[in-house]
Amino acid sequence: MKNVLKVLGLVIFFLLVVAALYLRTPAGPNYSQSKIKKTAASYDVRIIRDGYGVPHIFGQTDADASFGFGYAHAEDDFETIQDVIIAARGMSAQYKGKSAAPQDYLFDLFKVSETIEQRYQSDVREDVKAIARAYADAINLYGVEHPEKVLSGVLPVTEQDVLAGFTWATPFFYRLDGYLEDLFTADDKPNVSPWAQTSALNLVDAVRGSNAFAVAPIRSEDGFTRLIVNSHQPMTGPYAWYEAHMVSEDGLNIAGGTFPGVPIIANGVNENLGWGQTVNRPDLVDIYALKVDDVDTPKRYKLDGEWQDFDITKSTFRVKLWGPFSLPISRPLLWSKHGPVLSTPTGHYAVRFSGLQGIGALQQWYDMGKASTLAEWQAAVAQNHVLSFNMIYADKEGNIGAVYNARMPNRIEGPDWESVLPGDKSELIWEGFRPLSDMPQNWNPECGWVFSANATPFNITDPSCNLSRADFSETFGIEKRVTNRSRRALKLFTADKAISKNDILKYRSDTRYDPESNLMKFVVDLVSRSYEDPLLNEAKEILRHWNGDTSQSSRGAALAVIAGTQALGYDYTEPEMEPVEALLYAATNLKARFGRLDPEWGEVNRLQRGDVDLPLEGGPDVLRAIYSDREGVEKTGAMNAFAGDTHIMMAEWNKAGELDLISIHQYGAATLDETSPHYDDQAPLFARGDYKAMPMRLEAVLETATRDYRPGK
Repeated sequence: MKNVLKVLGLVIFFLLVVAALYLRTPAGPNYSQSKIKKTAASYDVRIIRDGYGVPHIFGQTDADASFGFGYAHAEDDFETIQDVIIAARGMSAQYKGKSAAPQDYLFDLFKVSETIEQRYQSDVREDVKAIARAYADAINLYGVEHPEKVLSGVLPVTEQDVLAGFTWATPFFYRLDGYLEDLFTADDKPNVSPWAQTSALNLVDAVRGSNAFAVAPIRSEDGFTRLIVNSHQPMTGPYAWYEAHMVSEDGLNIAGGTFPGVPIIANGVNENLGWGQTVNRPDLVDIYALKVDDVDTPKRYKLDGEWQDFDITKSTFRVKLWGPFSLPISRPLLWSKHGPVLSTPTGHYAVRFSGLQGIGALQQWYDMGKASTLAEWQAAVAQNHVLSFNMIYADKEGNIGAVYNARMPNRIEGPDWESVLPGDKSELIWEGFRPLSDMPQNWNPECGWVFSANATPFNITDPSCNLSRADFSETFGIEKRVTNRSRRALKLFTADKAISKNDILKYRSDTRYDPESNLMKFVVDLVSRSYEDPLLNEAKEILRHWNGDTSQSSRGAALAVIAGTQALGYDYTEPEMEPVEALLYAATNLKARFGRLDPEWGEVNRLQRGDVDLPLEGGPDVLRAIYSDREGVEKTGAMNAFAGDTHIMMAEWNKAGELDLISIHQYGAATLDETSPHYDDQAPLFARGDYKAMPMRLEAVLETATRDYRPGK
C-alpha cells in the first residue's frame, strides 16, 4: 500500500510539474540593456518642459524629435503606453485575463501581425520606419531606466509594435466594434473593442464626438484666419489626449495632441497650417451571411452556386490565470474570399471593411504634419490611409476647408449595403477603394466658415454654401445625423457676419441645448405628462421653467441632464430607461443629496482630479461638451467629468501670416504621476474656460522653461 501511495504521489508530483511548465507564461525575448542605452545615446534631442510641464522637443532630425517625444510621453504615461503595446501584439488577455480574450482573437482574425511582417519592408517608407523605430527606442530606454514599471515580457518594444497599433486600432474609430457586436445575441455579446477599456462607464458613442471650426479672413472681424481644434475624448486611458510640441531641423514644427503609442502629432497646428478631426460615420463595413456545409464545424461555404473551402488557420494566445501562469488558447480562424469570418450564435458571417490589413495611417498623419502648404496637405490626405474622420483645415494664407474623409469601398450601385448581404454572390465582394476626391469636400466657401460637430457633412456652413447630398453615391452611407452641437453652431455662426476672436471662443464653449435637440424634446414630453406623485410634479415644474442652459448657475440642468442620460444614454440617442422612471431617479437622488431638485449645475457637475474639485458648466452634446458620471449623485453626491472637452487649441494667423496658438488640457501634462505639480495644474484654467499660450519658437519656450534635459545622454 505504501508503494502504491508513493507511486501515486510521484505521479501527482509529475503531473503538477508538467502542468506548471505548461501553464507558466513564457518569458519575453532577451535584450541587452547596454545596447538599448547605446542606441538611445545616438539620438540628438533636447526636451524642454514649460511652466505647465508640456514637453517641447527639439531634435536634429524628425527621428530625433520622435525619440524625444516618446521619452517625454513615457515619463508622463508609461503605464498606458505599455497597455497599448500589449494590445498591439494581441496579448491583452495574457496580462488582463479572459475579458480581453475576444480582442486577442480578433487581432489574430484580422491578421495584424502577418500584415506587419509581410508589408513592413516593402510598404513603409524609410523615414516612417525611422520615426517609429525612434519612438520604440525611447520607450525601451525609459523601461530599462525604470524596470519597476515594466511588466514581464514587454521589452523590447519594436517599430513593428508601433505600426501594428495603427493597423489594429484605427478601424474602431468608425464603430467597427458596433457592427461586430450586433452579430451576437445579448447574452453572448463579447467585448471586442479597445474602446471598452477607456471607461468603466461604458461611454462608447459620446467620446466619439468632437468639434472643429475654421473662419476665413473674409468672415472674421479683423481679417485673421482662425481654427478651433476641439476633439472630445476620455479624460484618461489609451484614448486620452497628450499634448506636446515637436521641432526638428528637417522642417518639423508642430504642436497638438496625440494618443499613447503614437509617435507623431495626430491633431496638430504647425506654423503654416492646422487641422482638427471629428469622428464621422461613413459605411466602411459590409457583413455577409454565409451558407456553410456544417453549422458546428464549417469547412466550406457556398459562392456562386459552388462550394468553396475556407482558409483555416489558428489563433493562439494566452489568458492570465494567476501569478506567472496563463492558459494557452487555440481557436480556429476562418477566412472566405470576402474576408475574416465570425461564427456567432446567429450564424456565420464574413466581414469586409476598410482598414483590414492597412499599414499607412502613420505615414499619412506624419505627412500632414510636415505639410507647409494647402497643396502639400491635400496630397497627404489624398493618400487615404486614415480610414475616417471629418477634417477641418485652415492655414496662414487664409484657406479653409472641410473634408469628409473616408476610405470608401468601391461598391456597385443597387444593393442595400447597410443591411446584412447574401454571402453567396461574388458580385458583392468589392475590390479597392474610391479616391478621396469622390468624398464631400468644401474648400474656401464664399460664406467664409466651416465646422464639424459629428453631423451630416451637408450642413456645415451657411445654407448657400453647403454641398448637396444628391451629388454623392448612396453606397457611401453618409450619415444624416444632426447633433445638438451642430444645431447650436449653425445658429450662432450663421447669424454672425463678422466673427471676432471673442466670438469664436464664446461659440466654442456655448452651454445651451437647442429646442429641437433630443434632450429638449425629452423635457417637453415630461412636462406634458400628468403625475400623481408630488415629487414628479415638483420636478415637472422645474423642467417647465428650465431654458436648456448648462451654465454653472443654471437650476434645472441637473434634473434634466441626469434624467435625460438615464433615459437616452450619454448621447441622447438610445432608449435605456422609461422617461418617467428616469425622471423619478433623478429627482429622488437630487432631493436626497441636496435637499432640493434644482441645485446649481456647478454644485453637481464637477472636475475632480487629485486635490482639485471644481465646478463645471456644459453637458453631453453641448458645444461645451462635458460627460460626467450620470450615477455620480447617487454614489458620491457629485457627477465627476470623465470625457468630452479635453485638449483644445485655437490657432490664429494674422494678416501677415504670423501664428498665435493657445491651448488647454483638462488636467495637465503628467497623466499618471499624482506627485507631479502638472498632474492637475491646468484644471483650474480648464474649469474657468481659459487657455494658456503655446510657444512655437525655442526662445519663447525657454522663457517659461522649468526643466531642460537630453534623454540618453
